[in-house]
Amino acid sequence: MTAPVEQHRPGIAARHAARLGGQIATLDTRRLQLRGPRIYDFDAFAGIMCSDRAIHMDGPMTRDAAWSEFTQYVALWLLHGHGLWTIDAQTQPSAGFALLGMEYADPEPELGLFLTAEAEGQGYAQEAAEAVLTYAFETLKWDSCASYVAQGNSRCIALMDRLGAFRDETAEAELGQVDLCVFRHAPRQEEAVA
Repeated sequence: MTAPVEQHRPGIAARHAARLGGQIATLDTRRLQLRGPRIYDFDAFAGIMCSDRAIHMDGPMTRDAAWSEFTQYVALWLLHGHGLWTIDAQTQPSAGFALLGMEYADPEPELGLFLTAEAEGQGYAQEAAEAVLTYAFETLKWDSCASYVAQGNSRCIALMDRLGAFRDETAEAELGQVDLCVFRHAPRQEEAVA
């Protein structure tokens, strides 16, 4: 069921929302565009979070819990200047989401990625993550950020390895969650020099 809050409501407020969303940084890669989320992207977000795809992210969750998560991630743009991007692939709009996020209990910002089943296995997660990390280090001038990965999420752990992230055992100990790995992303040397 689609709740009324999920539906586009044309008018002045919708135009204001579109202008505001247009202020979110757009990241272009060879095959992807990462852009500010729009209300119609929520269906893809809920499709991920309300399914077994979210098993390593405290899911599957209810649709209203997914809405709460979606709106929280979008609101980060207004509160902190970073947040959720929608990943549009050349042939697949709303292929997933990339995030420089921070949940209430997080000690620091995190890089997160969520792909639809159709988008998986095509290298989109790595391509999107590299663009987001470049934005974090070059534009936001961050020294590092973390990715919180469930121990059983072997695909995501392999992605962290491809991205050059390393396990941060100190951060893991501080979190105190035995089933969670903290991967640390830092600028590559050529980025740090620039």
